[in-house]
Amino acid sequence: MPDIYAHSGDAQMKMDNESTWAAARNASTAETISTTLAKSNSAVKAAANSAGSQYDCYRYFAAFDTSDISVKPDSAKLKLFGFTYGDANIVVIKVNAGATGGASADYVAGDFDQTSSTAYSAEVTSWSTSGYNEITLNDAALSDMASLDDFKVAVIDHDHDFSNAAPANSETVRTGFYFQNETGTSKDPFINYVEGAAEANFSESTPTDNIAKDYTIETYKASVLSAQYNRTGSAQVPFILGTPGPISLRSRAAAPVVDLGNKKN
Repeated sequence: MPDIYAHSGDAQMKMDNESTWAAARNASTAETISTTLAKSNSAVKAAANSAGSQYDCYRYFAAFDTSDISVKPDSAKLKLFGFTYGDANIVVIKVNAGATGGASADYVAGDFDQTSSTAYSAEVTSWSTSGYNEITLNDAALSDMASLDDFKVAVIDHDHDFSNAAPANSETVRTGFYFQNETGTSKDPFINYVEGAAEANFSESTPTDNIAKDYTIETYKASVLSAQYNRTGSAQVPFILGTPGPISLRSRAAAPVVDLGNKKN
């Protein structure tokens, strides 16, 4: 079960005190960005003041190097070590490939609007502030881990940011966790995944000749079933199941090659 840690350019991006929720959520460029924070008690936040005239929207961006993954993982979990607050229900979403940040590059303020509508997880409704929170990644995330070298994600508020529903007046929800720049790796964000099994690659050779004489199958090992038919990528299956070898086959020189295609009932 390998682990992949977030690139050091993970970022918290903020929009503060915007006059409308749309101005906060739909901004093209973050008002504030930090790629050096070790942790934040408001890594994700959605808020409105008492008059409904100022709105905040905070997002967390991270990227993981998945260039070594060529087969879709069987499962994967994003692990975030909680800190201080946990009252914002969050969700992991896909960040567009066009974002500057990635597995070898820091995010920039202009990546704030590179979030997509593709959810990489279900809504997270509970949070620990004293250990790792395990967020199960869905099938869309698993597929992208195999197809993309840079696996880019954002963690955002689910009920307001993802759902595009303005916070109520005086409402503040936020969830905190540690970032990659925390000293050591004991609290760093990382993905733990279970490797998927590669599909068998069958290579069927072309028969080289008709059977010209009595032929004896001496062994049933892979690649040694017969001179006429060689199948790599899996164990060979003998022509006659349950019969110990050797088996002698008698035929004529002009006998046609046996087609080992679809079973005939």
